[in-house]
Amino acid sequence: MRILVLFGFLFLTTCTTPLNKKNILVIGDSNGAGKGWVFQLQELRGGGPLVNTAIGGNTFGFNGMGELRRNTMENLTAYLRKGYAEMGSIDEILISLGTNDCKAEYAGRRSEPATHLKTLLTRTRAFFSDRGQEVPRIVLITPPPAAENDAVSDEFQGVKACLQDLSDEVRAIAAAEGLCLVDFQKQPGDELLKYSTDGIHFNEQGYKLLAKAVVEQCY
Repeated sequence: MRILVLFGFLFLTTCTTPLNKKNILVIGDSNGAGKGWVFQLQELRGGGPLVNTAIGGNTFGFNGMGELRRNTMENLTAYLRKGYAEMGSIDEILISLGTNDCKAEYAGRRSEPATHLKTLLTRTRAFFSDRGQEVPRIVLITPPPAAENDAVSDEFQGVKACLQDLSDEVRAIAAAEGLCLVDFQKQPGDELLKYSTDGIHFNEQGYKLLAKAVVEQCY
């Protein structure tokens, strides 16, 4: 029995790919773009293969800022192909969206982002299964907390409550589909807001906290 246990331990430890060796594709918005949390994740894991498709204004399924290129549902296949073209394979897909879906202009469409997310997951799995490939591990990330109305611009009025409600839906989808969840709303939670000047975006220290949360909650 002890030999079997030892064998199992050795198998797991030798077959687990280190985080800095995983091929990671990130789908996100401005908080993941540039020197955001994805940059800090790369610093934290010591580099490694990664394709970051995060762009400012990106949404689950709206034409963010009036542009189709900020609609993840419409660009998903392009993102997945880009990951393959640049890395040769994809081990992990991190999906971190929602802040822009809670803009005031979408106030009458609050039920749609969760539906869009479910569609994204279905289409992602189909992309790989249709090609006879194993579906990568998918990690869902709730949008980070936002400030109250008096601290955000007109376009984000109502964003704090909307993000809390949307995060409840993301949690439920992750649980129902057996996906790892990074919950920015809970860790680092509202502590993150002391690192923000506009109630939506964060400074270097804030993005370091988000990157740390990704590693601690799903890796």
